[in-house]
Amino acid sequence: MSDFLLRLAALSLGGAAVVTLLLLVGKLTAGRYGARWRCWAWLLLCLRLAVPLTLPGLPQDRAPIQIPAPQDTVLYQPPVHIPDQAPGPGGTAETAPPPAESGDGWATPAPAETPSGEPGPAPAEPAPAEGFALSLSQLLFAVWLAGAAGVLGWNLLAHLRFCRWRRRWTAPETDLAVLAQYADLTGKLGLSRPPALRRCGQLAAPMLTGAVRPVILLPDPPPGGAALRYGLLHELTHLRRRDIWLKALALWVNALHWFDPMMWVMARAVERDTELACDEAVVRALPPEDRGAYGRTILDTVAALSQKREDG
Repeated sequence: MSDFLLRLAALSLGGAAVVTLLLLVGKLTAGRYGARWRCWAWLLLCLRLAVPLTLPGLPQDRAPIQIPAPQDTVLYQPPVHIPDQAPGPGGTAETAPPPAESGDGWATPAPAETPSGEPGPAPAEPAPAEGFALSLSQLLFAVWLAGAAGVLGWNLLAHLRFCRWRRRWTAPETDLAVLAQYADLTGKLGLSRPPALRRCGQLAAPMLTGAVRPVILLPDPPPGGAALRYGLLHELTHLRRRDIWLKALALWVNALHWFDPMMWVMARAVERDTELACDEAVVRALPPEDRGAYGRTILDTVAALSQKREDG
């Protein structure tokens, strides 16, 4: 168990150093390297940190940073039970005779004798301790496990609540014009199994949800004209890039390394860079005359989301 904790700490410390380096490089090279390259770097880093175990059959690799193993301290141990001496003929406990001195100068205990002069039984050994014992590594493992379960449980609960909210407050899209525009976009992007399209009156902008069964949610009423097309194109690009899976992987890594503040910073950086990389991909796919309109649509969407967050 202590080996697992040391490996986890070494991986987390090395991952924190890589996160710091990526953030620093992103600031120094802003504008020269797109967000999609940072997304690839986040993916490789998350894959490295996602499994802090040595899998059987694979070569034994070394963690990026080695931590010397400290001595495992026993925090609690049940008391050792020493059996009582058997009573002698007079009803009192027999005492062992004083140790005899051997020829080499070392004192050796003399065997006890019975009233008949024959050697008696050897003194009873202390009984081994029975019951629960707690070491420092066991306590740290329990704390780590509770934290990881808490982070995963909180996110799972939030996801289940969102799924229930989506089933209650959304309805299938029935507008033929919207469906025709949606079918045209999915055909141009080559999506053979496009996600379902639903409408929700509590949204300010289109949203892609679900990793296994993706669904695109539209505001009610949906935006008109080019804004609807750009919003659908943005969410479908997220789907093609599999950004939801990268975010889910970052969430898993964040839960495993919850004790490391840089893992929380990494989760926010992944969220930011996936949005930037998606916008970069959409802009590259649009003709030059439409890129300015797309940028204005994104700014209007951000403003609408901020206003809705303030109102509610």
